[in-house]
Amino acid sequence: MSHPPSRRPRTDRGSGTLLTLFMGLLLATAVAMATLWSAISIARHKLAAAADLTALSAAQALASGTPDPCNTAHRIAATHNVDLADCQLAPDSVSIRVTTQLELAAIAHPTLSASARAGPI
Repeated sequence: MSHPPSRRPRTDRGSGTLLTLFMGLLLATAVAMATLWSAISIARHKLAAAADLTALSAAQALASGTPDPCNTAHRIAATHNVDLADCQLAPDSVSIRVTTQLELAAIAHPTLSASARAGPI
């Protein structure tokens, strides 16, 4: 008569290690996502401020009779490390659009843009 093979009783040994690894991975992912979100948010706020200041400077140049207010807009945009993508003049206002490329390590390089209009001053 043969005896059935003996089985070891099941234990939860090692499950704490797996749970700790999973929670660490989850935490690392959450921190990475929060870092990316904050970097994009800060860049958008800086870009909006640069757009507003660029439009105000160009509108002031337009009101003072400067021959090319868009040249002023280009200079102010460069001062704020953004690119002037569009500058449109109206008789009493200036509309501009600025862009910047965000460097997110090796993940992505999105281009952000913001528009602003100013005038009369």
